[in-house]
Parts: sequence; structure tokens; C-alpha cells
Amino acid sequence: MKKYNIAEEMVECHYDGAIVNIPISLFLSMAMGVPIQRRRFVRYKEGAKMYGMCMNEFIQLARDAEATYKRNQTVLVNMEILDKYMEYFHE
Repeated sequence: MKKYNIAEEMVECHYDGAIVNIPISLFLSMAMGVPIQRRRFVRYKEGAKMYGMCMNEFIQLARDAEATYKRNQTVLVNMEILDKYMEYFHE
């Protein structure tokens, strides 16, 4: 399997007779809905969407991983910690 350097790869797009080269990360993000650039901290709603689970399940997962940070009324989840925690469940 070929590994791509997403930062440098370009894809050729054809639209209305025009040919445009765009970064593959932009193409994957817009056309395919694939998130490429991940943020380190996300809110519960965004994290649940990223993992494809309901928000209550994601909240419990983040708490179990001890990946939550709370300041005032804002709660953020550290995705690096959560990803490491998820590796324990790899089969």
C-alpha cells in the first residue's frame, strides 16, 4: 500500500471544462468528508461526531480516559489522550 504525504500531494479536478490542481487534503475533506487536520482539543459534540457515536457515550469515554479539561462552563477533550486510551481496546 502506498503511503501519501498529504501535505504535498495534489489531485487533478475537472469542472466545467477547467482543470484545477488542489491539495489532496482539501479534496478529501470537502468531497469525501474525511477529516485530515485534527485539533488537539475538541468539545463533546465535535468529538462524538469524529468517533461516530452518540454524545453521551463519547462523554463517558472521555471521562474514563481522563481526557477532559474544564474551565468555567467549557469542557474540552484532549484527543491525543483519548486516542491512546482507545488503543487499549484494540483487538
